Amino acid sequence: MDLLSDMWNIGFVTEDIADVVKSDKLHIHWLKHNYTDRWFADPFLLEVTEKQIIVLVEEYCYKIRKGRIARLVISRPDYVLQEMKIVLEMPYHLSFPVICQKDGETFVMPECALSGELNLYKYNPKTIMLEKVSEVGHLPLSDATIVTFKNGEKYIFSTEFPNPNGNVLQIYPFDGNAMTIQPKPVAEISFPSNIARNAGDAFYIGDDMYRPAQDCNKCYGNGINIQKVTKEGQVFSFETVSSFHSDNPDYSLGYHTLNMKNGLIVVDGHRFRYPRTVKMLQAIRRAL
Repeated sequence: MDLLSDMWNIGFVTEDIADVVKSDKLHIHWLKHNYTDRWFADPFLLEVTEKQIIVLVEEYCYKIRKGRIARLVISRPDYVLQEMKIVLEMPYHLSFPVICQKDGETFVMPECALSGELNLYKYNPKTIMLEKVSEVGHLPLSDATIVTFKNGEKYIFSTEFPNPNGNVLQIYPFDGNAMTIQPKPVAEISFPSNIARNAGDAFYIGDDMYRPAQDCNKCYGNGINIQKVTKEGQVFSFETVSSFHSDNPDYSLGYHTLNMKNGLIVVDGHRFRYPRTVKMLQAIRRAL
């Protein structure tokens, strides 16, 4: 048993995103579930109604020791998990199930960087499974997102192994019809600190684009930065306008994903699996 192992959970924010971006605090309604042998992170919203929320997540089972993609059905009024189903499992670790729409159908592009590939899957609502369609690109991309600018240009923003939590963001041209990525980036953005990794889909407030980015300076999943994105020709600029770091004692290690759909925001929170044991070990270490 790893006494220092992590645990994640997802939660929901009901405030308007324009107000959230102006603040430095997330008011989170955490998912309620009875699982103790696994956790859920990297949430992307598939469907949001008045009565329920359907979300795709990374599911990590301690026994299996790798990520899989799961579909969660959650009751809207009380945020109680009603149903969990694994919709994609591979020999490699899977996470960050980016959702995109094309020709009225839903596709998912999960991270599988350890395989060296980025693949596209079609969501089958009848079988509730993900079915492989094609390879997007043969690159070890980490938390890749599809970013669409107002002029219709599409790019993939991503960091890469072996340094996914570093300070360099790669920007690749993306063909939205063929759903393929060009093998060489058109830009590489170097940040002054480790805030390059994506924390979710880019979004608009009015005409302004924003990108959630992971703050990985203290540790992986330390916090979320919201960056305003501008583009002039092939010159991309990023300005951090707000940041969120956990002040919640139940998820004290941080946040690292933020997405939204139909006015609902979903995030995730990070803590130790055995927080009391960790505190005891830390106290013993200080006493030595």
